[in-house]
Amino acid sequence: MFTMLEGHKEKLGIGGSNGVLWHNNRRFTLRHLKDLGMGKSKIVSAVQYEATEFVKTMKKQAGTAAPVPEALNPAIFNVLWQMVASKRYEFDDEELLEIHHLVQETRENIAPLMIFDFFPWVKTVFPGFFLNFLTKKDKHTNLAKLLEFKLTNLVNDHVETLDVNNSRDFIDSYLIEMEKQKGEQDSTMSIKDLVNCIADLLAGGLDTTSLTIIWAVFYLANFQEVQKKLHKEIDGVLPKGTLVTLEHKSRLPYTEAFITEVLRYSSLAAFGAFHTVATDTKFSGYTIPKDSLITPMYGSIQFDPKYFDSPKEFRPERFLTPEGKFENPKEALAPFGNGKRICIGESLARMQLFIFLVTMMQELHFYVPPNKTIDLTPLDVPLFHQPKSNQDILITVRN
Repeated sequence: MFTMLEGHKEKLGIGGSNGVLWHNNRRFTLRHLKDLGMGKSKIVSAVQYEATEFVKTMKKQAGTAAPVPEALNPAIFNVLWQMVASKRYEFDDEELLEIHHLVQETRENIAPLMIFDFFPWVKTVFPGFFLNFLTKKDKHTNLAKLLEFKLTNLVNDHVETLDVNNSRDFIDSYLIEMEKQKGEQDSTMSIKDLVNCIADLLAGGLDTTSLTIIWAVFYLANFQEVQKKLHKEIDGVLPKGTLVTLEHKSRLPYTEAFITEVLRYSSLAAFGAFHTVATDTKFSGYTIPKDSLITPMYGSIQFDPKYFDSPKEFRPERFLTPEGKFENPKEALAPFGNGKRICIGESLARMQLFIFLVTMMQELHFYVPPNKTIDLTPLDVPLFHQPKSNQDILITVRN
């Protein structure tokens, strides 16, 4: 996250690095997130707990037209933070809310800086002070420095309490491995790199999941027939009071199809990860010079009628076979990216979406409030198709 600043000399972490450093960071992070329980019973239990606590918050809002409770962000944050820093917060904890706000603000202020990637020539036309004003570079720099300071303090706290024989979380695992590689000339590990890795995990794993759930709630409220089918399927598989697990996935094909259609229809990430062209390349009559930055436009691909019949229609059934089985498309749908830079937290995000949404469906029904509408067009912001989250929904508790 921090290394996306124009002119930043160090390209650290996962999202901003390349070459050997990127390969080492991605491999290490994937391996240790799996070791810490990504997809295993320990982290499933954590997701179940956060989902259940969030539903309790939603029940308090039942009968009143109001936006999706802000407790959603802390609930999602807690799952990732337990893996990264072995800590859980109450939904209204000030420290948690401050960290989340910093991550959110820093990520949102990255978008204007990307003008240099799309239009590199502007640096030769306009003076620096004007570009800084236009891109809000100073604001992003200050936010990034503050977040970096807080995460560095967190890492330092782990250094002081580290037990090399007992890794508590991702931070400990990194510090232990860094100590093992101490003195090796080809080691790429450092405290600063660790801080950047944490920031990248936060930036990629917080708002993306919570915003997708908000989109799902808006679709449920607008498309009551879809919600009715979900309730029927879930009720038939999970008796009242039963906690959903990943083992239930195969018995909930319509639910899987619904989540997949939410990912397609919302197309939260308008663009994929940046890649660099290795050699001069000809494509569709154009010559793309070596070292050019390229990125796929998922927002366009996922609404292409070549791949999806009636793409502007919200229809989970498009992902079901004639026999009613869930069928995940092998092309054109890439909500988590593709290639070697595919989202490192995809399996965790999918787990959270499944468990949160099923838990919500077990207990709640969502409606458009009387005499109101829910606007399904995204906010006018760069890079992301964000829902207009401040819109009211009406929640009722199911019997």
